[in-house]
Amino acid sequence: MLDNFVFQKGDLGTALLATLTQYIKFCSYKMQPLSVEDQQEVLQEVGIKLLNKHKQLTGNCSGWLFKIVRNEIIDQLRKQKSRPTLLEPDNSGNLVEVQPQYPAEVLHHKNLYHETDCIEKVFDEIESQPTGGEDLSIYTHFAMGKSNAEIAEETGRTSGAIAKRISILRQRVKQLKQVLC
Repeated sequence: MLDNFVFQKGDLGTALLATLTQYIKFCSYKMQPLSVEDQQEVLQEVGIKLLNKHKQLTGNCSGWLFKIVRNEIIDQLRKQKSRPTLLEPDNSGNLVEVQPQYPAEVLHHKNLYHETDCIEKVFDEIESQPTGGEDLSIYTHFAMGKSNAEIAEETGRTSGAIAKRISILRQRVKQLKQVLC
């Protein structure tokens, strides 16, 4: 029977998809609702398992299909629980939870958000100092890869003074990151 489904003899491939979709919806309703994307992922995973094992089964396999679907949904729910949440601003500026595509992407976004928030605090602190605006300008030029001579030319200071100021700023940024972040 499963061979007929897999090889779509007599259009039983459509019947298989309908049966699997029905099982997925039933399990999703009984356990915990899954998004359309997660239901499609379960369907794909079950399809892969069917292609690998269809020759081993003979006779009525509806119970086996149901167990595979149920187990895949349980796996999918476990994946969802293990994913960290990602907050992103919506159109009104409020942070809303979004489900990331990949866990590595979440970690990258969280780290990036934390680093950005941290550097904003550090730069706000530097800018609040009497020479903060000029210091930020120097440090920004340095971060963009300009040489001390180029920065000196733009600011009207000597190259040695710029080198010393950058050295002090680097130490100050490092200290502020430890204190503020």
